[in-house]
Amino acid sequence: MKVSLDWIRRYVEIEETPEVLAHDLTMFGLNVEAIERSDASFEGVVFGRVLEVEKHPEADKLSLCLVDVGRGEPLRIVCGASNVRPGLGVPVALHGAVLPGGMKIKRTKIRGEKSEGMICSERELEIGEDADGIMELSFDEEPGADLGSKLVTGDVILDIEVTPNRPDQLCHLGIAREIAALYQRPLTMPELMRLDPGGNFKLEIENGKDCPRYSAAFLDNVEVKPSPGWMQELLSAVGMKPINNVVDVTNFVLMELGQPLHAFDRETLIRDAIIVRRGRKGEHIVTLDGEKRELDGNLLVIADADRPVALAGVMGGLETEVTGRTSRVLLESAMFEGRLIRSARQRFKLETEASYRFERVGDVGVTKAALERACYLLESMRAGEPRPSCRDLVPDPSALEEGRLPLRVSQANRVMGTHLSSSELSSLLVRLELESTEYEDRLEVSIPSFRRDLDQEIDLIEEAARLYGYDNIGRDRDSVQRGFVFATRNEKDRIRQGICDYLSSRGFMEVVTTSFMDPDDIASMGWRESDPRRNAIPVANPLTSNQSHLRTSLLPGLLRVVQRNTPAEHEGLRLFEMGKVFMPESEGLPTEELRLIALFSRKAMPLQWIGLARDFDYFDMKGEFEALLEFTGLRAESLEISRTGDEEQGYLFNCHKNNALVAEFGMLSSRVAGRFDIGAPVYYFDLSLEGLERVSGRFRPISPYPAVKRDLCLIANEKVTFGDIRKLIKKRAKYLESLSLFDYYRDGRIGEGKRSYTFRLGFRSGEGTLDDTAVDREIERILESLKRELQVTLRSE
Repeated sequence: MKVSLDWIRRYVEIEETPEVLAHDLTMFGLNVEAIERSDASFEGVVFGRVLEVEKHPEADKLSLCLVDVGRGEPLRIVCGASNVRPGLGVPVALHGAVLPGGMKIKRTKIRGEKSEGMICSERELEIGEDADGIMELSFDEEPGADLGSKLVTGDVILDIEVTPNRPDQLCHLGIAREIAALYQRPLTMPELMRLDPGGNFKLEIENGKDCPRYSAAFLDNVEVKPSPGWMQELLSAVGMKPINNVVDVTNFVLMELGQPLHAFDRETLIRDAIIVRRGRKGEHIVTLDGEKRELDGNLLVIADADRPVALAGVMGGLETEVTGRTSRVLLESAMFEGRLIRSARQRFKLETEASYRFERVGDVGVTKAALERACYLLESMRAGEPRPSCRDLVPDPSALEEGRLPLRVSQANRVMGTHLSSSELSSLLVRLELESTEYEDRLEVSIPSFRRDLDQEIDLIEEAARLYGYDNIGRDRDSVQRGFVFATRNEKDRIRQGICDYLSSRGFMEVVTTSFMDPDDIASMGWRESDPRRNAIPVANPLTSNQSHLRTSLLPGLLRVVQRNTPAEHEGLRLFEMGKVFMPESEGLPTEELRLIALFSRKAMPLQWIGLARDFDYFDMKGEFEALLEFTGLRAESLEISRTGDEEQGYLFNCHKNNALVAEFGMLSSRVAGRFDIGAPVYYFDLSLEGLERVSGRFRPISPYPAVKRDLCLIANEKVTFGDIRKLIKKRAKYLESLSLFDYYRDGRIGEGKRSYTFRLGFRSGEGTLDDTAVDREIERILESLKRELQVTLRSE
């Protein structure tokens, strides 16, 4: 939710700097994610008045314009916009002006004609998205007046994260109410025009559960024109494009009070009627975006006497749109059942500001007040004449009754660790318009309609706690209840945190991806038909179509991260994620398995003067995998490794321990990487953390005696792996301290199907200096075991 501080100041005084306010609001429970300043990002742009327009002699789509910019003689400017015309007020970038992005304007010739500046569009000034024509200024200024502060007000915008249970914060008045409570300042409510219920307009609601309330106001002698500059500035500041005075007022009230409104051209409503009902099979509607939508009984619509005229809570219909010819308007303000709005939004992929609020179940008590606010604004703007009465239909009047909740003072103090009296607790809550009646040890708290999230005693305690101040809890010297909470982390949590710290120290970046996956990822990964990861469980009510299944692997999510980071040209990506996957079971709930995946792509060694850059390879990944296994105490040699990948999936291996699959590692095939738009090789390892226990190494003092090095060059059959040889050597050698492979050779000269490995072995004793005789005995024992068990022999040439 983007909030304009200039807008907020209409309702509450703000003395603090934006940074202090953002910190205080965050500590108050409203997470401020960003502070944006809307200062002008251009220089040298002034107000100009178009005097004459004639066709360019050498180009059909260009015009020659004479523009008064207050500098004596009018400037000749070549313009390609179709909406340029005499008398129009426009922004003009003069010679030497600097536009957003660093573009400098100079005098030039365009198709042989001199152009002494540039008439700008909204997008060129980065104050809007319209690039189809030049910007038409609705206000009047002296030619030559600087537009930097006029077009961009220097407002400060707070980007606030609003949780789904707080729809009352999805508007400026809601945020102002929080600020007033936080700083204990008066709240100024918006001015309204009182409308009395009445009138003979036909209004019908077929099902009160679908629509708990519908209010309608009526305006005559409507004049559709641009809205005032102050309203356009405020709407633009929060990302809403001004359209005309009627539509802008509905959007203004939406962002001010959080209540969506919709304006119908009343002349287009058949038999002057509104019916809120379900759609019918075979019906359709063309919405404001020009798309034809097929309807059925699962959709809620607003209809006149013959046809649907709007998708309730989502988007209006094109046939009843307010246009420049509109003279009579019906303003709609209603509350709809959230699940129906969500279903329509998902079905048609239409997410609007209105649907976003209706899905979160707004304030049923504000619909009439929102109409009264809109009528006040339209009358003050002389955009129309509101009728003194409105229709207000509430099928179940109990929906408007205030809720009441009991709050035990002793329970509030026990939970918060405070010693507040009932009057002190009451004075805290009243700051949020939560009026209460005091009894001996409890309060009876009235819940206003805009706080439908408060339905339990603990909710009121939470409100009291944030008003009292979380930082103040536990500072009472006499408190014997709560002050400090001591807790211990269990062994599993310590192991997992240790793994994350270890990987971070190795240069990995941790990422967190969604627990859902795109069903298309299953085919993209190339998993075999027998692979249980193909059987992802669908979600009953997915947020989006590409997050409709519970993930069975962390890998697709990480590949999406690589894909998104590819345009940023990161030289090397070392990523890891620890999270749960959900494996289906034949009956009951899925199995939740905690896994760790690390991924490598692009450059292992960046470009530098001392050596050549190189990409990650298989051995980089394998080395990190084995180092992690060493850290966790698993040890690579204790695992049974078998190749499982193929041409479709890649060069992949499985690791088993006691017949249980614990890890997968290798290189993805270029086919799989290509399906995620990744051009570089991708290496990864995927480790199960279920049942993982940190194995503590036994301490051994450092030997003060020197090491003895020996090199062994061995010949083995190609079926014998390096891992097999290393495992056997470590098993048989008594004083072995280190083992490393430093040469590998494969050629017909050593025999068909043969491989040569050259090892360097390090021997050291903690009891004394090893002599050659002792080391020779160890070497002989190793060679004898290798020959007997693996048919590995010493290379003779």
